[in-house]
Parts: sequence; structure tokens; C-alpha cells
Amino acid sequence: TKCAPFLAIRTLKQLAKDERLNFPLASENGVTSCLPVLLTALSGVLASIISHFVSKKNLISLNKLRKTTTSISAFGFSLCMAGILLAGCDVTINVLCFSISLFFKGCALAGIVIAGVDMAPAFAGTVCGVGSTVAAIGSFLVPVTTGLLTTHETLSEWRKVFWLNLGVVGSSGIVYILFGSAEVQPWNYSVDEEPTEAPNEKRKSTEKCFFLEI
Repeated sequence: TKCAPFLAIRTLKQLAKDERLNFPLASENGVTSCLPVLLTALSGVLASIISHFVSKKNLISLNKLRKTTTSISAFGFSLCMAGILLAGCDVTINVLCFSISLFFKGCALAGIVIAGVDMAPAFAGTVCGVGSTVAAIGSFLVPVTTGLLTTHETLSEWRKVFWLNLGVVGSSGIVYILFGSAEVQPWNYSVDEEPTEAPNEKRKSTEKCFFLEI
């Protein structure tokens, strides 16, 4: 989920450079360039605050909360990619869909991004480090993947890149809904240590830690 948006970002920057979708160049339009990043930061903070409130009021379980925010992020992003595919060369719709897609991306900060802290508080640093490393590997594969799919730089080839974004992010959301968890795992405790309370009861929410991975 965290890797695919980078594919979209790099793709649209290249599209702007080549003017495949009539994007204004970054040097000519600072608002177009910074708006998606600002929306990502804004949604990350808002999603974290709302999630903290919901968790504090115990409105739904922490596990359902994480899956809900992750679903909003993954499926919202995928719908925006579909909007770009349908928009063709309409620059206004493309910029709008791209900006909104990264707004949805920020919601993951209150979902799958923080879930590692929920699963293993004692090993939060290690779990988050491993997750970030795997995500970073994906960013290295982005230029290679994009290059292989766009050998002739045609619009139909770029559409394949957007379809790839849609598929990867959408499927990752489905996988997390089916198999993801925010419950404390048994391996979080040492051999001699027994959990003194149920995993999701009376635990302090971790949303107060804001991770702005922009």
C-alpha cells in the first residue's frame, strides 16, 4: 500500500515533463506541484486525530478502526486512479484526481502504518523498521517498472502504469481486510511474561504518534 503511491507520483511527474496529459510543468505551476503533498500531510493529521477520538471513546474496536482507515486509503486511492484513466487528457480532472488520491493515501497513517505499534508494542521499532525497509525496496523498483511499461512513451502504455497502481493498492487493501490485525501478538511477550489484560482492552491508543511519511 505504501509503495504504489510513489509509482503514481513518479509517473505523473514524468507525464508533466513530457506533457502527455497536458500537465503544467512544475517550474510553471507551484500550486499543482505542492497541492498533493499538502493534502497528504493534512489527511494524515486529520485521520490520526479522528482515529484517536474514536478509539478513546471506544466506539469501535481498534482492529476495526485500523481496517476502516486502511480501506478508505486503499480504495479511495484506487478510485482516483480510475478517474485519471477515464479522464484522458483533461488536465483539470487529472490534477484533481491525483491530488485527492494522495489525500486518501494520508489516511493510511492512522491505519496500516501504525498497526505495527499495536501488534507488538515491545518491538514497535523493529516492526516499523522492517515494514519501512520493504516499502523502500518497492520505490527502487518504480523506475524500472515504469520504464519497462512505457518503452514507446505512448498514452496507452502510461495507462498500464495507472492500472498497475490501481491493482496494487486496491488488492493490498483487500488483503489487509482479510488477514490484517491490530491485536497484540503472542510473540510480543517474553516467555516468563503473561499478558495482564485483553489485547484490545484498556490499552492507550497509539494515534497520538503522528507519522508523516510524505
